[in-house]
Amino acid sequence: MSLLFCFGSFLILSGFTVIGHRGDPLQAPEETFESFNDAFADGAKYAELDLRESKDGTLIISHDSNLERVSGQDISISKTDFNQLQQVKQSNGESIHSLAELFAYYQNQPQTRFVLETKKSKKNKPTDMEAKVAELVQQYHMENRVMVQSFSAASVVSFSQLLPTVPRYLLANELSDINFDTLQVVTGIDIDATLATPAFIQQMHALNKQVLVWSDIEEQASALANISLTDIDGIVTNYAQLASAYNQAKSTTTMSPLDITSATVSATHAVASVTNPYLTLNAGQPLTAQRTYSLSTLVTNPQHSYAALDQQRWADTDYLNFGSDALLAVPYLNGSASLRYGQTALPLVASPSAPQQVVAHLIPGEAATITAVKLINGRPWLELNQHGWLPAEQTSITLATGEAQIQYQQLLSDAKLTNIKLPRLRDYLPLTQATLPLSTLQKYLLTPAPVYLQAQFQPQNN
Repeated sequence: MSLLFCFGSFLILSGFTVIGHRGDPLQAPEETFESFNDAFADGAKYAELDLRESKDGTLIISHDSNLERVSGQDISISKTDFNQLQQVKQSNGESIHSLAELFAYYQNQPQTRFVLETKKSKKNKPTDMEAKVAELVQQYHMENRVMVQSFSAASVVSFSQLLPTVPRYLLANELSDINFDTLQVVTGIDIDATLATPAFIQQMHALNKQVLVWSDIEEQASALANISLTDIDGIVTNYAQLASAYNQAKSTTTMSPLDITSATVSATHAVASVTNPYLTLNAGQPLTAQRTYSLSTLVTNPQHSYAALDQQRWADTDYLNFGSDALLAVPYLNGSASLRYGQTALPLVASPSAPQQVVAHLIPGEAATITAVKLINGRPWLELNQHGWLPAEQTSITLATGEAQIQYQQLLSDAKLTNIKLPRLRDYLPLTQATLPLSTLQKYLLTPAPVYLQAQFQPQNN
């Protein structure tokens, strides 16, 4: 279950439940003990399985009504007794299992849990399946280790009476499969992932109902990047290991809306974006240097913060300055930084927002180019040669151009760095009088209202 704990405007995300779809069908034959074991080893909290009845009424674990796809033998489950079905082998040598065999096998492994799906006909047959499931759950004391679900509303309603303490989910292919009466007796909805929009999830949560999502057996791993961005409570997936990694990463983050919704890329180079802020595995469209973008949500983890441009692009905020901070960064871009007299070396860190990891050093005699500037609590940090960051006040800075010198001079006194190499006054005055009589930034600095300070930077996401 995904929980949101709210402190002020911050939301602490506790992740979502990972459910192995038929176990782990990408590593072992589906719905075998090997497949279930692989799913649990990969981090799944539950393994999902399907139930059918054999000719003699035994609850059989099988997704299909016929065993041809998994065994190569044309055998109908409902027309075959269990003792015959037990003779059928899957590709790993395991037999077709009954639910009783499953419970017996995992009875003393309390960390293993299961989602039991009843397979029913349109006429809700077999009608005794729910009673048989309930009897086995109670016999093996699995009440706290199972959830039940079905596309059959009647089946779910029956479980609400037979196993009232066990979570119950209605499976849905379409929104029309959900009705108000059924919602009264279910814990939540397990719906096709393509239908689980933020609006739907919000509506279900407002009704105090959980939302699980599933994809078909052809599910693509890349879909998890988008699904994990939603406020789902659980996912039935073929990729338990990857989903668990997203879940673990998400559970260590905080999410908050941005008070200032535009920011400028304070860098001399394009800045990479990612498609997901939890696991930064896939790159999105890069951000253009010194361009201003509209942003919405901020996600922060122990290493980085990422701001959302849209659902497919999240930008590392190390390269973004919000509001008037963007103006304060401008004069230093493309300048150079070197050691002060007497310094031996200075460490460069991977991130100014989490400055623990040293990645390089600024050494004597080196004049490194300032390739990005980040204001943190009013304190400028410099990226040098795109290799690493250090606090600006630790260095000696040479501004790149006469215009940069004017922009620096026009900063408010308490915003100026003092470790700047400036030309002599008699060289500087003709430049200010003749070449650039008034910086384009001057009018904004004369007006203290933040809205005017941001006016220079118009968002251009597209």
